[in-house]
Parts: sequence; structure tokens; C-alpha cells
Amino acid sequence: MVFAAALLFTQWWDFTVPALGRAHYQAVFLTNGQTYFGRYYDRLGAYAKIEDVYYLQQVASTDSNATPDTRIVRRGLELHEPSSRMLVPKSAILFVEDLTDASPVAQYMQKDSGR
Repeated sequence: MVFAAALLFTQWWDFTVPALGRAHYQAVFLTNGQTYFGRYYDRLGAYAKIEDVYYLQQVASTDSNATPDTRIVRRGLELHEPSSRMLVPKSAILFVEDLTDASPVAQYMQKDSGR
């Protein structure tokens, strides 16, 4: 009985550390050079959580001399359809930055989420 209650509590609470005074969206820079955008939550333990995840993708142009276009992609629209939430090992995170309301990335994310 106690084990079942503890399991339900951990699934509900998710061991997320409260963050006060932060922006709605953050940029999470990883040690492998990848950057994810979304709502960052520090968690107790070895993993951090990012919800409503977006990332940048370069798209090759038909003109071989042109530079590739960069677009922002919502995670979950890939072929394998992952959830829009991801857990990232804290050891892989280089740093986290808040996005301002004036950020084009934050504006796109807010518009895309329908808020």
C-alpha cells in the first residue's frame, strides 16, 4: 500500500524543482552542439525535463550556392512521433538561458502553441 502511494506520488509530482522568476521559455544548450527550446524544469536526480520542445533544423536549398535555410521544428512531428516532452541528462547540458518575449523563437513558440 505504501509502495503504491509512493509510486503515484512520484508520477504526479515528477520531482520537479520549482523555479520562480523565470521566463516562460528557455534555450537549452547541450555539450554536443544541439540546442533545444521549450519550458525547462530542473528535476531532482540526474535528468532535467524540457516540455513543448522545439529545435532548429537546416534545410538545404535547391541552389547549391545558397546558404541553407534554418527553420524551427516542434518535436513530435518526426517520423517516429516522440512526445513533446524530453528528459536530458544534466551532464549533457552546457547552459540554459531564458528567452525574452521579444525573441523570434519565443514568439513563434507562443503563436504555435495557440496562446
